[in-house]
Amino acid sequence: MKRSVQSASPAVGSKGWRDATVRSILRAADLTRQTRVDQLPSSTRYRSHSVGTFAHRLPQLTACSDEKDHSESDSEKKDEFRHKSTGSMLTSRIISGPFPPPALRDQSAVVSAGMVGEYMRGVREVEGHLRRQAGRVTQEDTRVKHQRERLEKLLRSLRKALLVNQQSADGRTFRPATTETIRDGADDLLHNERRVLDVLKEELESMLKKTLTQQQVLAESSKELLDCAFERSRVIDLLPQHGSLSAGVKTYPSPLSQKPDPTGPFTPECKQALDSSSTVLRESQQLRKNIAEVMRDVVKKQTDMHQSASEALQKKITETISLEQHLTLSSAATRQAIYRKQRQMQCAAYSLGRAMGPVCSADLFCRESLSRPMTQLYGRHPSVGLPESDLLTWGSTMLRKHLESSGKEIAVLQFAHQQLEDDMYGKRAAGSVDSAVVRLRRRLVRPQSVRPVTS
Repeated sequence: MKRSVQSASPAVGSKGWRDATVRSILRAADLTRQTRVDQLPSSTRYRSHSVGTFAHRLPQLTACSDEKDHSESDSEKKDEFRHKSTGSMLTSRIISGPFPPPALRDQSAVVSAGMVGEYMRGVREVEGHLRRQAGRVTQEDTRVKHQRERLEKLLRSLRKALLVNQQSADGRTFRPATTETIRDGADDLLHNERRVLDVLKEELESMLKKTLTQQQVLAESSKELLDCAFERSRVIDLLPQHGSLSAGVKTYPSPLSQKPDPTGPFTPECKQALDSSSTVLRESQQLRKNIAEVMRDVVKKQTDMHQSASEALQKKITETISLEQHLTLSSAATRQAIYRKQRQMQCAAYSLGRAMGPVCSADLFCRESLSRPMTQLYGRHPSVGLPESDLLTWGSTMLRKHLESSGKEIAVLQFAHQQLEDDMYGKRAAGSVDSAVVRLRRRLVRPQSVRPVTS
């Protein structure tokens, strides 16, 4: 107590000498506090303890302005050094307790486990997003495949329609008469149908090529996504053995919302694969919509052309049947005229025979005999001859002319009747050929339907 009372007496030494000693004491205390980390549970507790201790021990040294300046600068240096020190960074993650903190190796393991858990979660999230995107690409590839199957089915229908069109055009060449093979409206419609079907077939073939190319692009995109996902799935080797190592981590920002990092969970390769797959998906969906529109247009045009050609053929069949009926009536009338003319010729021939007279004297009637009494008496007088012979001669000549003209008329009627019969046979054969063509088109060509596009 005496020594302490004596130390409280006024100082005899110089002020600079005393201030240098105080600064040395404070620096030594600071260094001592930094080296005794194992006795402090946290940096805050040590900071409050050290400030209170030195403020209690050296109250008489804080009155000078120089001492305040030095103490402020020293405290700033101490705080800066404290924040930058490894001990404060490591002990900031440790829960305070009655036991001393673990060693540096244990603290480093805790920090590493936290980083591993955070990286594992980020990589797993990226992997899941990649696999989901690959699943969407696979689903789109399946839709494109189904679209390609419907496109191929429609293309087969077009090729079949072209074959039926060719068979229809070839079948119409079997019409027998020359007049029946003249090019008509049905032939023009069949030719127009073939031209339109060729254009539609080329369009569908180009669409099929685009579909096959798109399938290859989708397969490459899916392979790239799965490769990136497989490369990311190696994080399973980084799974912590104990869940408590990463239990302190609550939430993490999504790595997909951050900038790609070659050393992070979300690499530039993954971003490139996701962006390219998104572009491929948009292109594929647009291509499917275009294909569906083209298929609807093709089905509509094919149906319209098929119906117009079939209706033209049906109309031609109706016209042929109508003409055949008229030809039948005309043929019957011509045959009736031939028979009537033949009967007239038979009557004229009989009359000519009667006008020519009897064949022998036994067939001569008494009134026709030139030796009858009235004729002999008339011949005794001078007079002109009787007109009997002249009339018989004139009548025979007229009958012969009538027979000749009737024979010519019968020949003309027979020729016309034969033409009518031939034309009627041609019309009947042409109608049967066109009916067979219509039945062929109706049996082989059926209207197609296009399903709506599902996105």
